[in-house]
Amino acid sequence: MRVQDRFNQEFAQENLKEIFSNHIVYSGATGIDNMNQYAFRKQLDSQVEIISRKMIDGTYTFSKYKLKLLTKGRNKAPREISIPTVRDRIALRAMCNFLQCRFADSVKFTLPQDVIKDVKAHALSGKFDSYIKLDVSNFYPSIKHNILRSQLWKRIRQPHILDIIFSAVTAPSVLLSRKDDKPTEVGVPQGLAVSNILAAIYLQNIDKFLSQLPNVKCYRYVDDVLILCSAEQAHDLAQVVIKKFRDIGLKIHCPVKIPEKSKIDSLSNGFDYLGYQFSNEHISARNGSIEKLKASLAGIFTSYKHSQNKSLKILEWRLNLRITGCVFEKKCKGWQFFFSEINDEDLLHRLDHYVLSLCKRFKVEINPKKFVRTFKEISHNKYNTTYVPNFDQYDLAKMKIVLVQYFNFDIKTMTDEEVRYHFNKKIGSQVKELEIDVKDFGY
Repeated sequence: MRVQDRFNQEFAQENLKEIFSNHIVYSGATGIDNMNQYAFRKQLDSQVEIISRKMIDGTYTFSKYKLKLLTKGRNKAPREISIPTVRDRIALRAMCNFLQCRFADSVKFTLPQDVIKDVKAHALSGKFDSYIKLDVSNFYPSIKHNILRSQLWKRIRQPHILDIIFSAVTAPSVLLSRKDDKPTEVGVPQGLAVSNILAAIYLQNIDKFLSQLPNVKCYRYVDDVLILCSAEQAHDLAQVVIKKFRDIGLKIHCPVKIPEKSKIDSLSNGFDYLGYQFSNEHISARNGSIEKLKASLAGIFTSYKHSQNKSLKILEWRLNLRITGCVFEKKCKGWQFFFSEINDEDLLHRLDHYVLSLCKRFKVEINPKKFVRTFKEISHNKYNTTYVPNFDQYDLAKMKIVLVQYFNFDIKTMTDEEVRYHFNKKIGSQVKELEIDVKDFGY
């Protein structure tokens, strides 16, 4: 299919309405215009017509983004997240679909747990005795626009389409809009539907280079690179890879000066990657990953303690969801799914003990689910288990039970459509909380 035909197809009005229904309708986020999806829905037909017409004729421009700052911990600069308007969110999602189609042959997205599964197999294969771990400094804000444009040109040779893409890339992210706000000259905004695909396109030559290196095994997940190799080649190889990144304007943290970010070492000394800790055949979650989970578990009890309606039923439901994770919108969500490649059963027992200690500390008598059993269900009975909730399989009756028992809804006058809407909105909100536990390790 011709590039323009594919572009027109992605921005057809029917497709844009479907994007709104599938991706936007349950979100409460507002952009710089402060219009939420409720108000937007009343104008859906006219707004979608504007997006479609202006995208296809090449005149669409993106609004400024609302800037949101997320803390990364003490003494660390916050992460800048860009929040688009509802209309731009629809356009960006369609653009993401278009880019994924155009670059399907050169850009692949793999689940982190699948990456870890492969790392585990090769680290234990006996073929390698050392590793190189490299971390890109300030990745998204360092992406150079001229290099990104040249990479996009390989598969999109329509200047007007590229101009629309760069309207999204250069739109400034601001706390408060001013007339003198200037377009962004470097970097890709984080938090947009196109952010990850654009970053992957930017690195496609790097990925090709890494995949062709002989006698090593290379992995790149966002800005984290891991290379399994021999001790003899490690230091020279690291310098070659660092130079490749430098050539496209990206700085790698120095393995000598900042070993907590980048490192060269023997596999026998262990290493961590994507939140996992590898110690020879022992594979566990990194301490920071464990502490983040424990903090979120304690937070559920603290929230219960300070709530006006101290419902043990709601406490137990929220706690169980944090322990087991869930399936929602055809995706596995939660800490246990992310860390499904560990073999540290002792850790799971310690987490179960920690939950029981929280129950005692907050003086609540509930019967929470178990980390140990959840892990076994995910490992051996993933597609048939009822221990881990699959919200995609809930019928109206189950949806109503959840809304009434755990969110205190009065559903007597609700239509079936309203029940589905509120169920998906509430579960979507809970799933976002699950993602906080592992948010540093995914696209």
